[in-house]
Amino acid sequence: MNRRESLGTITAAGLVGMAVSSRGAPADAQPGSVPAGRPSPARAQLAEASAPRHVPAPQFVYECDVTLSEPLDFGATVEGKRRIIPISGGSFQGPDVKGQVLSIGADWNLSRSDGASSVEAAYYLRTDDGVIIRVVNKGVGGASRPDPAPGRERFFMFTIPAFEAPSGKYAWFNKSVFVGTLGARADAKNAVLIRVFKVT
Repeated sequence: MNRRESLGTITAAGLVGMAVSSRGAPADAQPGSVPAGRPSPARAQLAEASAPRHVPAPQFVYECDVTLSEPLDFGATVEGKRRIIPISGGSFQGPDVKGQVLSIGADWNLSRSDGASSVEAAYYLRTDDGVIIRVVNKGVGGASRPDPAPGRERFFMFTIPAFEAPSGKYAWFNKSVFVGTLGARADAKNAVLIRVFKVT
């Protein structure tokens, strides 16, 4: 099974488990009882039991490499430190859609006063058959890793992408709910990796 096929087999329980593990071990965990960054057995069982049985497994939609221009410092606000990060291009590919990221759009990135980071990006995709799709992607995550392991994202967060597509071949983007992941690669400057999964 290749990497893209394996992405397509993620289940609803698996996404719940990923969300649990991304928050780390519970506060009352005893030292040595659970490896750091992994859910406790009880929490993992709860995640599995809580996954709705009538909901289809999330389907992998695409993986997207996005290139960014140098950020513009918006300055400190009542919410934290704001930056505008222009989106300069990129490419995306999945089982049913692929194409280019247009150099139209930006992320209104916020380093919040509580230490978390939030993204609110709006940009456009152009499929290989010439259809333009609008994307608005929002998410909240922890602070960047100061010294990431080789090849590991400098930061990672879950996002909620929403799409606007014209009538026709890609109209299904308008009728579905999606979740995504966003990471900044340690080995690539001014670039992020986005993965999108269809939930309903």
